[in-house]
Amino acid sequence: MKFYKLLFTVDEDFCQKVTALRLQKWPSLPLDSSRFVVFDTETTGFYPHKGDKIISVGGVVISNGQLTDETFLQFINPNREIPPHIIELTGITDEMVARAPNFVEAYCKFMDFVGTSMLVAHCGAFDFSFINAHLRKSCGEKLCPPILDTYLLSNLLFTDRISRSLEDLAEVYGVPLTSRHTALGDSIITGNIFLAMVEDLKKKGIRTTTDLVYSYKYLKFGPQ
Repeated sequence: MKFYKLLFTVDEDFCQKVTALRLQKWPSLPLDSSRFVVFDTETTGFYPHKGDKIISVGGVVISNGQLTDETFLQFINPNREIPPHIIELTGITDEMVARAPNFVEAYCKFMDFVGTSMLVAHCGAFDFSFINAHLRKSCGEKLCPPILDTYLLSNLLFTDRISRSLEDLAEVYGVPLTSRHTALGDSIITGNIFLAMVEDLKKKGIRTTTDLVYSYKYLKFGPQ
């Protein structure tokens, strides 16, 4: 018990922000006229439970159906070496993160950037597996915010497609793969895919985040 008490008081302001986000209520939002934050992370590998860490987080704001110039990019010091294949893939080196902030400082900045906006991502569960691994160590918290996930949305829009990778969806919608495998670049790619998906969702009568919830339920449990 003493261990957890010490753990939770490492950064009380940060932990309070995380708790407030966990308890946040999410209203029904129009898909084509709300503020969303598209985000992505780059990591040292695929397994947070084996010690892989986040090395950058990026984001871009969608407002009123448009991708904006409001962006976020922050390197994070993982306190470990970045594997050579990750350096080759992302272009992020040990030197680039050596003077970067730790996760708590970086994620605090990211939460300020997001504010009360709903998140958009591609395979967002992967990103949050890393975020939550850090949060559990920092203040014993776990976040499960609603994420408009382009991978999951593709299940609604392309039921007969086998591949739903970011590259595959970008090809479907004619989105350039600019700055691929960078947190900000992938956020912008995902944002453009999401905006195209919103137009297709509207054709199905899905116009709000609440409509999406019911559509997911129908897709999973409804008659086939």
